[in-house]
Amino acid sequence: MNSVELVNAARSGDFDTVKRLHKEGADLNEVNSSGASAVIVAAEKNHFDIVKYLGDNGADLSIETKMGGTALQRAAEVGNLEMMNYFFSKGVKVSSLALIVAARYGNLEAVKLLVEKGADVDFQQRWGHTALMVAAKDGHVDVVKYLLEQGANLFLKDRNNDTAMNIATENEQDDIAIILKRAGANYVAKPSKEKKAEVIDDDDDDDDLIDDTPDVDDLVSDDDAPDDIDDELD
Repeated sequence: MNSVELVNAARSGDFDTVKRLHKEGADLNEVNSSGASAVIVAAEKNHFDIVKYLGDNGADLSIETKMGGTALQRAAEVGNLEMMNYFFSKGVKVSSLALIVAARYGNLEAVKLLVEKGADVDFQQRWGHTALMVAAKDGHVDVVKYLLEQGANLFLKDRNNDTAMNIATENEQDDIAIILKRAGANYVAKPSKEKKAEVIDDDDDDDDLIDDTPDVDDLVSDDDAPDDIDDELD
């Protein structure tokens, strides 16, 4: 059978085909050209029934794409707490990068669950962005307030020397800038940059479906961070 037939069926939510392919002996851990498994694409499309079926039948729930994307990150992105708890029940380790993804999409309950499970609120991915920074950029007031309550560091900087306050201010998130200022933050003036990081697009058809942001230690660069946080997380 086609090596990505199962992946495609999982993405489309075709549960009957997923079950048929499994009974015919399909490898539940097969991946597409981006390294995404059926579990990852099913989680990305919020097909928890398929995720659970695959996991209960032995699929590896911790597979990473070529760039480090995981099914837990996808569950955090869509804010599916049932799916996230299922992963944890199956031994999937908590991911601080998943916290950043949940914060970016404003999924407060997913953020809370990840913090309760031990995610580091001050984790910085490879360009230095934190959950607080991405929540500030996209105007997620409730997430920002919660992260501050959990002790998130106001003064961390990304590789462009931007703090959460800088990011909120520069993206006209005035309500969040006020919250951050009341918490003790100030806008940090910084020198103009002479270079920008190049955001590489490998033109893979699946890249728009999967968040392939790697863990901070997986890809270290001395380049400045992209001006737009979303360029880094997409």
